[in-house]
Amino acid sequence: MQRHEFVNQRCVAVQRYLCRIAAHPTVARSDDFRTFLTDPSGIPTSEGESPRFNPSITAASPTAVTTPTTPTKGGRDFFGMFKDLKQTVANGLMAVRPPPVEEETDAKFLFHKAKLEQLEQQLAATSQQAEAFAKAHEDFRTTTAHLGMTFVKLAKFEKDQSTCSSHRTRAININNFANAVVKVSRSQTKLDAEIVKHLDTIHKYLETMTSVHNAFTDRSNALLHIQSLSSDLFALHNRVAKLESVSSRGIDQERTRYQKVEELKETIRTSEDAKSHARKEYELIKKQHE
Repeated sequence: MQRHEFVNQRCVAVQRYLCRIAAHPTVARSDDFRTFLTDPSGIPTSEGESPRFNPSITAASPTAVTTPTTPTKGGRDFFGMFKDLKQTVANGLMAVRPPPVEEETDAKFLFHKAKLEQLEQQLAATSQQAEAFAKAHEDFRTTTAHLGMTFVKLAKFEKDQSTCSSHRTRAININNFANAVVKVSRSQTKLDAEIVKHLDTIHKYLETMTSVHNAFTDRSNALLHIQSLSSDLFALHNRVAKLESVSSRGIDQERTRYQKVEELKETIRTSEDAKSHARKEYELIKKQHE
């Protein structure tokens, strides 16, 4: 196989792949995909040569769909051919009207979804702040308890070493202060338990949000499945239309074309049944969310 024949075959395969991507209702609207198809500055033509760009291609009618150019024997570089291929698919994308995109239209659901996502963010932020506060309060309680025990030891030492009434009075005062600090430490222990109790309530709400997220994901996946089936049906109908519009040269070709059309129609019926089933599942999920 010659080099130019191999490159041409690869271009045809790439064009078929890009056309299938362009037929997808969601991907076709992607800014990155359209930039990839239309940006003239991304593909160099050969080493040391600046990218080619023909303004006449951009100004051409959007209904004009070209075919990949076969390289000449002298050798057109692969990047130049790929650039032409991109323009071919871009023109096809503008010429073929994509199927209507299945979108979420329940305004009430979208409103509550946004509110729940906002609530989750607030709960997460509150949980982090509460955990930081609980940690700081626990450190303060530990320090207070250590301080109280230190003063208890100091009071005992002063009492044992006292030689006059003033020393004994100071020991009594130190002991009273130490007892007060220990009581504060014990009260802080109860307060820590209350903080942890309320923090557990926040964590339970966050765990509930996980179930809510799973429900949102199920609904989004069901809608995405319908979108994919719609895209596949759109591509299948286009293939059938192209085959039916082509005239065969002989009986054998006509028989082959007829068989392909029938196979595609059978695939269309199967895909339509799958889409109908997917839509019923989607409607069931919507009812569960009401």
